[in-house]
Amino acid sequence: MHIPEGQYNLKEFCRVIFDSPESVLEGYHGQRIKSFLYLSDDGWREYLDEHYEIEELGGITKFVGEYRNRRGAEQPAKFYVGEYKDDLQMVVTAETEEAIRQALRPVSEHSDCLSPMPIMTEDFQTMNEIVLSTYEDMRISEFKSKRVPSLADARTRPDVNREIEYKGLDGRDRLDDFRDEYGVVPTRIQYEHENVSIRIDTSGKFTLETVNQESFNILFELLSEVVVNVLELLDVANQIKFEKREVEPGNLKIQVPEVSSGEIDFDHPVTLMQAESFIKGTKNSDELNFSFTDVTKQAGSLDFSAQVTDENRGSLFNVSATEESMRIVPKHNCSFPSLVEFYLAVIQMLDGGAKMKLYESQTAA
Repeated sequence: MHIPEGQYNLKEFCRVIFDSPESVLEGYHGQRIKSFLYLSDDGWREYLDEHYEIEELGGITKFVGEYRNRRGAEQPAKFYVGEYKDDLQMVVTAETEEAIRQALRPVSEHSDCLSPMPIMTEDFQTMNEIVLSTYEDMRISEFKSKRVPSLADARTRPDVNREIEYKGLDGRDRLDDFRDEYGVVPTRIQYEHENVSIRIDTSGKFTLETVNQESFNILFELLSEVVVNVLELLDVANQIKFEKREVEPGNLKIQVPEVSSGEIDFDHPVTLMQAESFIKGTKNSDELNFSFTDVTKQAGSLDFSAQVTDENRGSLFNVSATEESMRIVPKHNCSFPSLVEFYLAVIQMLDGGAKMKLYESQTAA
């Protein structure tokens, strides 16, 4: 992206893009804007300073990383980050998926101060309803949907856990058909309209394939619908922690471990087969790096436990699950990005209707 020198806030920055998309996107093959939302905590700017070339543009920070293109040559990749709200940052770029994978993804993969913003499945349905009610002639050309019993009934074999991907000009009707028949709800959608082409998904990524004011208006309107819930999720994740508190009984000073655990409530009963598939899915994912050790499991009424390591950050926590819920007990270096990404993995690969909450706090002495 070619942004003129200036002092911008986030909305002024977006205005520069949609007022002059030809000059801003000149030389970019895709001619599209990708926006990523990140939950943040103190220290995230210092992390950027350490790993990227930085330039301040008022309320916007430009950061440049290096990546290797398809020909193996090193190339700079430009990203711009601005604060959408306290503890919620928006990164905007026109770079390729390969540049994003190599140069942007490490921003959150190894940071204890940033994590991708997940969108809860229920909020995603609200976003979809807003788009479709605003544009009666909006087409859906592609979608991915999952079975979420709390959000939709199914006429055909409602106990089957389904995932459906569809491409076609009649996606809007098909989405309704599949919802009624199989009880699936969307988790990724491609919208098409005369003036708008935009793709959204539950990982907090928005792709604007038409770069104009209308597309940005939709982006900001949809964000306003989910921001309260994602910041509440951040608050819950920040409270799940293991720490030591110093106490003074008599003339002694001792450190007492305090553990605040979390719980993910499932929307529907989870089976052992689903739990095993979840573990396999996190291992095979290109975007996650969780490992499971000391696994114990028992079929029937699910009884499952394991030690989970976030290999990127070195975070360690224990999980124990029944068919109704999963307890999370932090053990070591368990910062909020590990927990938010683990929760995102659960809603994407295990149960789209799962909810994370604080379970209890205990002092070990």
